[in-house]
Amino acid sequence: MERRAAFTVCMLVILVFFWSATCAHASSVNYSIRDGKASVELSLQFYQNVTAMPNLTQTFSGTASQDLASAIEGSLRKSASSASVSSLSGELRSTGNWVNATIHFDISGVATRNGSLLNANCSWIRFKVPNDLRLGNLSYNLVGATYIKPVFEKYANFQMAPLNATIAAVAYRLNTLDVTPEVAAQKAGNATLLDFSYVSPPVEEWKMSYNLTQASTTWTHEPVPAVAMQMAVTPKVGAAFHLDASYSYNATLSVDGFAYAHADTIVTEVSSGYEPLLMLAVVVSTFVVAVVTSWMYRSRRSQLPRRRK
Repeated sequence: MERRAAFTVCMLVILVFFWSATCAHASSVNYSIRDGKASVELSLQFYQNVTAMPNLTQTFSGTASQDLASAIEGSLRKSASSASVSSLSGELRSTGNWVNATIHFDISGVATRNGSLLNANCSWIRFKVPNDLRLGNLSYNLVGATYIKPVFEKYANFQMAPLNATIAAVAYRLNTLDVTPEVAAQKAGNATLLDFSYVSPPVEEWKMSYNLTQASTTWTHEPVPAVAMQMAVTPKVGAAFHLDASYSYNATLSVDGFAYAHADTIVTEVSSGYEPLLMLAVVVSTFVVAVVTSWMYRSRRSQLPRRRK
């Protein structure tokens, strides 16, 4: 009975801790489309206390930048065959339990023009990079397969030697659901930093708003957590402890001017380049007509005979 009570308390602590960590460190994925080109800004925070990862702070440059750009481009082309990645930059930080990454890159070849309308194919926003990308001795993309899955699999056999001598119970949970060790290990192996497949509904179903001041259209979406897993361990002697991993992000897509979405296609009206000149011509013409009309009116009044008092 005492062991069951301790296990229950442990699970409650896990939920509270996990909720706090997720809320405080939500990542952001920002897409923007301007002048027929897409830009992506990623601010990512992946947490896990399953094992200590190497400490590292490094910018994406040289071979590391080229490898990342190539991997992203290959993933994008699964949905947009003409997509091309350029101007990639960013920084990666790893501090034991956290992998923090800021990444920027531009994408061309995802928009076509039809008269004054620009059609942007945004199906690529759900890209997932399957590559084992590394900086130094850190595997920063396949975090789950490299650092989490091996430990989950180890504790799955707690009923066998040598763990059965010290471990009384092990429980696994994904989000709010209890799962088997096999399912937990599989999900842990799939935990990937550059996995945005959870932005699942079409952009048309996201929340849309129009900013009159900035003259821009924005869609926002908050998907379910990409990673939300816990493992509670109850030893035969001593206090229970938990190991968990969390990773979630919010998505934003913005476009200059007024736009609308049809499924994953964004449609907006673009300037042909002549509109500013036409507007100037209209303003100048209106001013000239007003001046000439005023001059003619005054000229005619001056020619009328004045009444004698």
